[in-house]
Amino acid sequence: MNETPVAMRYARALIQAAEERDALDRVREDLEGLLNLIRESEDLRAFLSDPLIYPEQKRTAVRRLFSGRIGDLTLNFLLLLCDKRRERGLDGIIRAFLMLLDEQRGLITAYVRSAQELSQDQRARLVQRLSAYSGKQVRLDVEIDRGLRAGFVTRMGDHVFDATLEAQLNRMRQRLVSGLS
Repeated sequence: MNETPVAMRYARALIQAAEERDALDRVREDLEGLLNLIRESEDLRAFLSDPLIYPEQKRTAVRRLFSGRIGDLTLNFLLLLCDKRRERGLDGIIRAFLMLLDEQRGLITAYVRSAQELSQDQRARLVQRLSAYSGKQVRLDVEIDRGLRAGFVTRMGDHVFDATLEAQLNRMRQRLVSGLS
């Protein structure tokens, strides 16, 4: 997850403020909810990314939308982003916050693209193997990709594990060709 330096700075500042107020878990919960909302709502994405809407208008809308639904620290952070015209980067800031917090807690997220839904047993085995490989507790973020014929691709940090049918056939073809040379 290559987050921008700006996103990382804002995420670090929010982590520090949340630690000072003993509110890390609440802020994390708020931000996970916001991230889901951003992913699901085209209107919210369009609103946040529109540079023609004045900061004060965005502050008013953010207050109306989220006041009482998220913690005060998270709300104040969103208002600050509006003031600084950084709300367009909210998605990246949230991802950076979650990544930094996970690192701090010894967790890592493995992003999995799978041809079909993974069973509970498959998920458990994948988590076990990735945890053994990374030495960290692994959380899966699974996305179904109908473009894959079979298998899955996992990205964990800088490592990519390709267990798709195409990749396995390519490796087999390479072994056969190199063995015949």
